[in-house]
Amino acid sequence: MDHMPGPATPQVKKYLLQLIGAVVVLDAIMIGVYYGLGVQLRPERTQQVFVAAWVVVTLVVVTTYMKKIRKARTPRA
Repeated sequence: MDHMPGPATPQVKKYLLQLIGAVVVLDAIMIGVYYGLGVQLRPERTQQVFVAAWVVVTLVVVTTYMKKIRKARTPRA
């Protein structure tokens, strides 16, 4: 019970909304690129590489914002 998170601060809420917005924008861009470049018509291997890159970029965005959120939640002594 000692590790229970406290109430969300305005900074945490701000970072969370930025995280959600960044993922939505990234997905919209990647979907546009996917269809704009005709990736769906290319060989399966090309599609897999595209999706793998998409996942890696999403992971970078999420971990970056999660670090900010974690830091904002840590009580300052």
